[in-house]
Amino acid sequence: MILEIYLDSHGRKSHCNSCHAPIEWAELTSGRKMPFNYPIVVTQTEGERKMDGTRIIERVDTEISSSHFATCPDSKRWSRSQNERRKR
Repeated sequence: MILEIYLDSHGRKSHCNSCHAPIEWAELTSGRKMPFNYPIVVTQTEGERKMDGTRIIERVDTEISSSHFATCPDSKRWSRSQNERRKR
């Protein structure tokens, strides 16, 4: 699956609070933030740097750079649907 992220939303290495694996957060063009296994490998960049506030879009293939939700052994603990069920 190809996901579109903003160039200026990633680039800082972090660690998963559960399994402590290295991750990198990125903002999808939908506005949601997603953790990826570090490092994110960009397959295509669209746009160019402009001073008008336009954000550059990059494409990420999840076969190459997978979401950490897909590989974390504790992913169910962080699942929104699981957490929403617990609150009810």
